[in-house]
Amino acid sequence: MYEIAASGMSAQRTQMDLIAENLANAGVVRADGSVFRPKTAVVESTAPFELAMDDAAFSDDTDAFEPAGVTVAGIVESPRAPQYRFDPGNPYAAKNGAHKGYVTMPDVDPIEQMIALVASGRAYDADISMLQAAKQMDLDAADINRI
Repeated sequence: MYEIAASGMSAQRTQMDLIAENLANAGVVRADGSVFRPKTAVVESTAPFELAMDDAAFSDDTDAFEPAGVTVAGIVESPRAPQYRFDPGNPYAAKNGAHKGYVTMPDVDPIEQMIALVASGRAYDADISMLQAAKQMDLDAADINRI
C-alpha cells in the first residue's frame, strides 16, 4: 500500500512542477521566436486494471493480487495555437506578414492552471491520508499481536 501512495504522490508532484512551469512561462516572449507550449503529465496505472482483477478473481492464493500504483507515462505539450497580442513597439513583434505588429504569446490560461494545481494538491493530500491510514492499521495490527 505504501508503494501505491508513493507512486501517486510522485506523479502529482510531477504534475505540480509542470503547472508551476506553465504559470512561470505564461507571459514570456522568447528571444529566439519560439513559443512556450503548456505541458501536462500523462499518468497511467502500472498494471492494467482488468488484468489485476482477473488475477485476483481466478486465483486461490490470496497474495496473488498485487495492487499497482501509477507512473508518469509521458509529458505532452498542448496542441493549442499561440495567442497574438498587438504591440508594434515590442522588439519581438513580427516585422511583416499576416501578424505584423503582433507578439506571439503562449496560450496558458492561469485560471485553468490554478484549478489543475488545486486538483493535484488534493490528490497529493489523499495519498498522504492513505499513507497515514495504512501506518495506523500497521500499528493497530502490531498492538493486537501483543495482547
